Amino acid sequence: MALPKLETPTYELTLPSTGAKLRFRPFLVKEHKILLTMSEADNSEVARIIRELVDVCTFNTIKISELPHFDIEYIFMHLRAKSISETVEVIVNCECGEKIDTTFNIEDLKVVKPEGHSNKIMINDEIGIELNYPNIDDVVDIFATDDNQKVIDLILKSIKAIYNQDEYWSAKDQTKEELEEFIFSLTKTQFDKLEQFFVTAPKIVQTIECDCPKCGKHNVSKLEGLQNFFV
Repeated sequence: MALPKLETPTYELTLPSTGAKLRFRPFLVKEHKILLTMSEADNSEVARIIRELVDVCTFNTIKISELPHFDIEYIFMHLRAKSISETVEVIVNCECGEKIDTTFNIEDLKVVKPEGHSNKIMINDEIGIELNYPNIDDVVDIFATDDNQKVIDLILKSIKAIYNQDEYWSAKDQTKEELEEFIFSLTKTQFDKLEQFFVTAPKIVQTIECDCPKCGKHNVSKLEGLQNFFV
């Protein structure tokens, strides 16, 4: 006699980048076992696990490779909330040396876009560069490296177009060598403008406030980006 099939609950969230509604379900036991291997995985494996879990738990309805990293991070944290617990335990280090145990609710997480941030960067009075947000693989990889070439490669991969008042050169119509030659022709100040795009890109943020039981100081700290959250 066949065993009964269990109904899995579904939930809905809003994608930060587009405002579109997205249905998802919690991790099942088999997927939670995969999640437990993340602490021992290398960067590329972590990105793969996140991608695959998000994909299957959103019913394969989104193009994971095309979503900006902050969308994936936001979805993943909500999957964790509905699968494990909405509450995350963290330790806040007070300046007096006391370690304060506190918690926050994942559903309070916000994706913050700094004022003035734009994906269109004017490198001089005439020429601008339009950039795509990096995906989760690129962000996980770049976070753990100080390799300058990887930074340049990330910028090259993120270029959507180069434009001026009269023309629009799509990156997909250029070779990597042509784009690289263009980037290498920038001044340090112009290149710094491109780097700032990634530094100020939208990210998941949680503000944590707690009072120190030892010295009484009111501590306010922020967790930013998936790598700073316990998942």
